[in-house]
Amino acid sequence: MMTRTGLVVCAVVAAASLVSVATTACGGSDDGSGFSSGGTSGGTSGTSGGASGTSGSILGSTGGTSGTDSGQKVDECKKMDIIFTVDDSGSMSQEQANLAANFPKFVKVINDYKTKGGEQLDYRLAVTSTDTDKEKGAFNATKAAGAPGGCTAGPARPWLERADGDVAGAFGCRAQYGTKGSNIERPLESTLLGVTARIADGTNTANGASFLREDALLAFVIITDEDEGGTENEPARAVTEYPKELDKVKGERGRWASAVIAGEKACSSPGLGQAAEAKRLKGFITDVGKNGVFSSICTGDLTDGLTQALAKFDQACREFPSGPVK
Repeated sequence: MMTRTGLVVCAVVAAASLVSVATTACGGSDDGSGFSSGGTSGGTSGTSGGASGTSGSILGSTGGTSGTDSGQKVDECKKMDIIFTVDDSGSMSQEQANLAANFPKFVKVINDYKTKGGEQLDYRLAVTSTDTDKEKGAFNATKAAGAPGGCTAGPARPWLERADGDVAGAFGCRAQYGTKGSNIERPLESTLLGVTARIADGTNTANGASFLREDALLAFVIITDEDEGGTENEPARAVTEYPKELDKVKGERGRWASAVIAGEKACSSPGLGQAAEAKRLKGFITDVGKNGVFSSICTGDLTDGLTQALAKFDQACREFPSGPVK
C-alpha cells in the first residue's frame, strides 16, 4: 500500500479509456495517440514480454487464419472472458473512481468490436480485488463498499455480459471496492484463485456454468501501486509458477493474455502519488511472453498503458489457436 496525494486520474482509468479520443476524461489531449488508432504505440511506459507491436485498430479485426512461429494454425477468437483485478488497499480510491468514470469508453470499444465475419464480440466482464484474505478471487456481483449511492450492480451473476444493458454503470458499481482491503496486495494470486478455486467451489459460476469458456480468450488487467505480495511481504507462491498455472487453466499460452499497470520503478508523479517498483509483476510479464504487457502507473497519464493493454488483447485474440484445447 502506497500513500497517495492528490488526484489519481488516469491511472486505472486508463483501463477504462478504451476508446480513443476520450483521453480528455483523464485530463489528456486528443493528439491521435490514444485509443483511436491501432496497435501498440511503442511508448516509453509499456513493455511487452514478447512481440510488442500490433497493426490494425484497437480491438479491431483484420481477419484471416494464419500460423504461429511453431506452425500451429490460428484463428480469430469471437469471445473474451475479461477480468479486472483492482487494488483495494488504502491508496487506491481515486484509481477506482476513475476506472468507474471512464469504463463507458472501454465498453464502447468492445461493443463496437466486429469479428472478421462481422459478428459482435461475445464478452464477459468480471472484477475482483487484490485481497486474498477476504475476496480470495471471488468476483463481485453486488454494489461495492466504495460505490456511490443509487448505483446498480446489474444481475446477480458474478460477471456482466453485453445483454445486461448498462454494463459500464454496473461495472463501476462493482469495481469501487473502497480502500479497506489488505495491504498485502496479491493480484496474481487473486486472479488465479478466481479462475480455479472460486470456479471449483461454485462462487464464480452461474446456473452451473463457469465464467471461463473453452473457446474464449481469457484476458485480465491488474491495476496496483504495489508489487505482488507488497514490498514488505512475500507472494503466496513463486511468481514463476503463475504462467504455468494459467497455462493449465486454459490449456496453452496462446489462449490467455495479461496486462499489468503498476510501478515500473519506485516513483512519485504529480497527482498520482507514490508507487513501489513492481519487480515481481514485471518478471511475470517477461515470463508470459508475447501475450503480456506491462505499463507504468506513474506516467501521470495512463492512457498509453491501457491502449497497450487493449492492443495486446486484440493481438492475442487475432492469434487465438484454432481447434480444441490441447
